Amino acid sequence: MIRNRPIKIPGASPYRGPTLILVIVLLALLLLALDYFGMLVPVRSRVEAMLTPVLVWVRSSGDWLTDLAAPPADIARLQAEISALQAENSRLREQAIQLEAIQLENSRLRDQLRIEQARPWQLVGTAVGGRTPDTGRRVIVLAAGSDNGVQPGMAVIAQEGNQPPALIGVVESTGPQSAMVLLITDFSSAVSAQIYRGDTVVSGIVQGRWQRGSRIRLEEVDREAILNGGEVVVTAGLTARLAGDLPRAAIPPDVPIGTIETVATEGQQQVAEIRPFVDPDRVRYVWIIVDAGE
Repeated sequence: MIRNRPIKIPGASPYRGPTLILVIVLLALLLLALDYFGMLVPVRSRVEAMLTPVLVWVRSSGDWLTDLAAPPADIARLQAEISALQAENSRLREQAIQLEAIQLENSRLRDQLRIEQARPWQLVGTAVGGRTPDTGRRVIVLAAGSDNGVQPGMAVIAQEGNQPPALIGVVESTGPQSAMVLLITDFSSAVSAQIYRGDTVVSGIVQGRWQRGSRIRLEEVDREAILNGGEVVVTAGLTARLAGDLPRAAIPPDVPIGTIETVATEGQQQVAEIRPFVDPDRVRYVWIIVDAGE
């Protein structure tokens, strides 16, 4: 049987306080002695290396808090500086856009000069201003017109990548600063064409076929003529004899159109599907042949 006995908790020693003070004094004297003889230098360097990042953070935090407590005059100055930087940023962006536009224009002028050096043509370059919403016809609007020497019947060319500059349409009507162009893919478009084969020439008509499920094809080719895939089709410069609605006599000969993909026979004639060198639906910049140089 366990008897209930009071538990005695030993009281604090009367010597604990003086002993602790004595130990602290001795440690302080020891540290002073070690520092006097230079034995604490390595330890001090390590402690400083450990505390330096903390001190830097504390100092930066203090600067941040000081900025928060800045007087209204400093805040107004900072806001003015921010506004000035934003305005400078906007100006630099505007200059960058202008520089890109200048570089693009220079590239187009170089392309035009290269074409004019290779051909006797005189060109007027212009952007495609829009496309007609009427899905029944393939027509584009150009940002150049009669004031630039553009007239109905003139050939319009464009270029894609490494392909040659090729026919994409014929000027249908003009205004002072605009022109409507009928694309060669339209069903109502008909352009005289030819294929060079040594000393002989194979003639035909390039007819738009977009509304009939394809782009363009070569028609009215003599059945005895041999057409091969990959052969290049160019303009013949005889479009005026078609007696169409447009005065197409301004289309010069030897303007590239495309290459033959497939050949078939229809009655007494041959027809060939043509892959155009330039997709008229993708062009964004064109040249108008205002003078064929002949």
